Amino acid sequence: MKTNNNFHILIVDDEKFNIELAAVYLKEEGYQLSFALNAKGTIEQVMTKEINLILLDINMPGKDGFAVCEMLKSDYKTRDIPIIFLTAQTDIEYISRAFEVGGVDYISKPFNGVELVSRVKTHLQNVAYLEQIKERQSKLAQLSVTDPLTKLYNALYFDSQIKSFQAHNENFWVIYLKMNRFEKINTVYGFYGANKAIRIFSKILKNTAYANSKVARLYGISFGVLLKDYDIKEIKKLYETIAVAVMKDKDIGKVITFSAVLYHGKDRDITVPDIYKKIQNATATLETSSNENYIIVE
Repeated sequence: MKTNNNFHILIVDDEKFNIELAAVYLKEEGYQLSFALNAKGTIEQVMTKEINLILLDINMPGKDGFAVCEMLKSDYKTRDIPIIFLTAQTDIEYISRAFEVGGVDYISKPFNGVELVSRVKTHLQNVAYLEQIKERQSKLAQLSVTDPLTKLYNALYFDSQIKSFQAHNENFWVIYLKMNRFEKINTVYGFYGANKAIRIFSKILKNTAYANSKVARLYGISFGVLLKDYDIKEIKKLYETIAVAVMKDKDIGKVITFSAVLYHGKDRDITVPDIYKKIQNATATLETSSNENYIIVE
């Protein structure tokens, strides 16, 4: 949970006295404070600083507080900043308007310092709770698409990305890699040693693949690298880079070999299971050949 000095409050009022009065109460609580006198100053502040809450006067020359609030709520960068209106108006229609444009609360002027601090604290606690929820959701979302052993993407996510290429009518490449004779490695090095080899192999794939590619552990000792539609020479070059990196690794270079299928996805109607069938058939062909380490399937 954030402490008060982690929160940044923007006070907006065309009367400097009101800003100074609010600042006196909020400084005692340890909040970071910034100030603005009008709409232009408000926008400049929120675009250059990480503002967590805005105290916004309604009656200002030029654009009033309602207009400023609507501007902030229409921009995805600022729409989640809670806005507490400061107003001398008590008319119900006026107050209703404050909530309609996106305000979370209002404080009547002249305001009471205890009330001001209490309202600010309540809404900043809500900000902190929402940030925690978003962080947890982000972690859960990441876990749902991640292979727990290797921290690469999992097969479910990989398949969804293939479907995305197809849905957008885009060609793509899948470099499918399968570690060879892994049963012997499992027997010699044991469960933990075999898992270590898988993790090292995965790390090599992630470090050598292009930044815009998706690298996944598909199942067991099979992996995939999904890329956009590069020239075949570029795909062969990437495969060779992976092969050299594995061969030179001090931990697995002398014990791990792998077969690879370079699949060029151009058929919009083929299903993902049928893509894997093609790849597996090509892999079976490789396993009976002693001359080739990879095969191209289009």
